[in-house]
Amino acid sequence: MPERGFTYLGLMFIVAIAAMTAGMASAVWSTAHRRDQERELVFAGQQIATAIESYRKRSTDERHLYPRSLEELLSDERQSARQHHLRRIYIDPITGDARWGLVRLPDGGIVGVHSSSARAPLDRVFVTPGFVRPPKSKTYQDWRFVAPSATTLLVPASSNDVLSSSQ
Repeated sequence: MPERGFTYLGLMFIVAIAAMTAGMASAVWSTAHRRDQERELVFAGQQIATAIESYRKRSTDERHLYPRSLEELLSDERQSARQHHLRRIYIDPITGDARWGLVRLPDGGIVGVHSSSARAPLDRVFVTPGFVRPPKSKTYQDWRFVAPSATTLLVPASSNDVLSSSQ
């Protein structure tokens, strides 16, 4: 009969090892998933910033250089030939919804976007080619993707609204 206790103890040891292995695998998967989300955030943010820049280059009216909504990037009807600066409005990969933080000029024009997530990014500088994490960023909201022509127009106290893409 002493073998039963030994077998039970051995089985409990194997279950404990399996649980620890699963826990470590879960942590590795979670980190890999967050890295993927960060790469997707950079891709989507850069696509939107590029579309805003394309919209501005096509502008002829000095009072309306930048879009008032992200939907204007989907179908720009300011001239006779309709222009599509952006194929679709991307989902914020960090929050999982279509709400982006919008970087606006005082006149209401959208010059950039950022995630609306208050989560802290992973602790690393290099995220993807062409993007280096801002040095003082504490949350994903600090990762701003702004059209190159608008970087000189922004004032430090500019209003940063968080609006859904449908507004």
